[in-house]
Amino acid sequence: MTTPTVAAAANIPAPAMGRAGRMAVGLLVWLGLGASAGGAALVAKPDGSVMQMPLSWLAGSPFPDFFVPGLILGGLFGLGSFAVAVMGLRRWHIAPFLAFAIGCGMMIWIVVELAIIRGISILHPLYFLTGLAIAAAAISWGWPTFRSWRASRQ
Repeated sequence: MTTPTVAAAANIPAPAMGRAGRMAVGLLVWLGLGASAGGAALVAKPDGSVMQMPLSWLAGSPFPDFFVPGLILGGLFGLGSFAVAVMGLRRWHIAPFLAFAIGCGMMIWIVVELAIIRGISILHPLYFLTGLAIAAAAISWGWPTFRSWRASRQ
């Protein structure tokens, strides 16, 4: 196996902002807005009162209140989604792959949340599907970049 050269790496195309890229970036902004608002509300009032969520929902979880879940929600899925959206608009090579990670992470977050609280609201399927749509769009968006990267390594 040969080591890729700088010249080979320079031939890797930046991710194009076609339909899939625009969809991923738009959904990342949507997720960022919702997650930032939810995270801020949970951090501001860790007892869950702002979002009308009782602390009893966290029984059996490692969290005594909603502070840490609020930090994760607002930081990872709020600020993280905005950061990846900006990377996508700047056509950074890593953007589709980070978008895929955010989308998969959101789906995992929802499944774990449902297992902990043992209840469901309209937001759960909405944000699960948002994560699924981000992951699906990211695959299509990043596939040409991935193929070029793989070819440069051979």
